[in-house]
Amino acid sequence: MKYVIAIIIFTSFVGGVYELGHHQGYAQSQTEVAAQIEEANNEARITERKLDQRIADLSTQLEKVQDDAKKQIAKRDADIATGKLQLFVKTKSSVCPPSNAPATGGPDTATAQLDPAFAQSLVAVTDDGDLAIRKLNACIATYNQVKEMINGSTTTR
Repeated sequence: MKYVIAIIIFTSFVGGVYELGHHQGYAQSQTEVAAQIEEANNEARITERKLDQRIADLSTQLEKVQDDAKKQIAKRDADIATGKLQLFVKTKSSVCPPSNAPATGGPDTATAQLDPAFAQSLVAVTDDGDLAIRKLNACIATYNQVKEMINGSTTTR
């Protein structure tokens, strides 16, 4: 009976020591996991700040390009309005040109000057297309740079 009690006490002692060690190991692994998570979060915050700064830089660059384009458009529109810039289109005409008129490209072809207001509205259509293309290109560039930064690529454009 003495040996049975000794075995029970020994088994209880060994089980208690095992449980204590297991608990301490589990607590230590939880601490390590928490430290790894904190490190990953810090790295993510740094990457996020870099991405935010890069996006802000690209947005500023797009705004500058848009402002420059608006200035060029305003100058062109002013030149059209004052007649400094004139737009012509080729036309087909059934009317015979005067005999002293130079040939303009073949029989029954002539040119006509567009009304300045109509010319401005016509080029405004292309301006809208150019604006959309600039925005799309900026969006694509931003996407590619963010993707490269997230994937860890070192190439920049």
